[in-house]
Amino acid sequence: MTPAGADPQLKVVEFPLGSSVQDGSRLSPELVMLSDPEGIQAEAIRQLRTRLISQHIDLGRHSLTLCSPQVDSGCSSVAANLAISFAQIGLNVLIVNADLRQEGLDSLFGESGERPGLLQYLSAADDDAGRLGVYDVAPNLSLVPSGGTAANAQELLSGDRFNAFLNNTLRQFDLTIIDTPPTDNFADAQRVAAMSGYCAIVARANKTYYASVGELARQLRNDRVEVVGTILNQY
Repeated sequence: MTPAGADPQLKVVEFPLGSSVQDGSRLSPELVMLSDPEGIQAEAIRQLRTRLISQHIDLGRHSLTLCSPQVDSGCSSVAANLAISFAQIGLNVLIVNADLRQEGLDSLFGESGERPGLLQYLSAADDDAGRLGVYDVAPNLSLVPSGGTAANAQELLSGDRFNAFLNNTLRQFDLTIIDTPPTDNFADAQRVAAMSGYCAIVARANKTYYASVGELARQLRNDRVEVVGTILNQY
């Protein structure tokens, strides 16, 4: 995927989230990089950030899709905290909720699906350039919420609009982190990962099956996705 294919009509519209979110009153305690920055979980995220910098970011890569083979693996929480951690060292980061099946990531940032997001942009008519809601949630960190749920999520995420959106983010942000639904129920994540090119698999200790992780990695590699690694979530 290269920026050359970006849609010149893509319009990114920024909407500030407002003081109730900026002061942290609506943020989930699961965002440990903000709620407990000195804790053991935040330190684990920083260690993961260091590895990703050396094994991914320093290689000139600007996108990373997070996938999980099963529900309740903590994929959204890991994605959100990773995004915050990279923003805290000065990178211009965009986190995208590409899970059009459930609220998930949005609720961590105090969003309830009422604001326009990825769904509205992807659902726009072909002759309408559409508007993409990009919300400032922290210094150096922006969020594209899901905008709601859709029965035809996979078709929307497989279209030219999503590809144009991804290409555009490569030019506008240092790093784009994409959260996706679990792959045991939907194939959305594999499609998103194939378009972004890079993926990390999130598994939860004592819950996610080893065979499921291996099968997901095999499917991703068959789709020519580079699997950066597996993140074992113990929390």
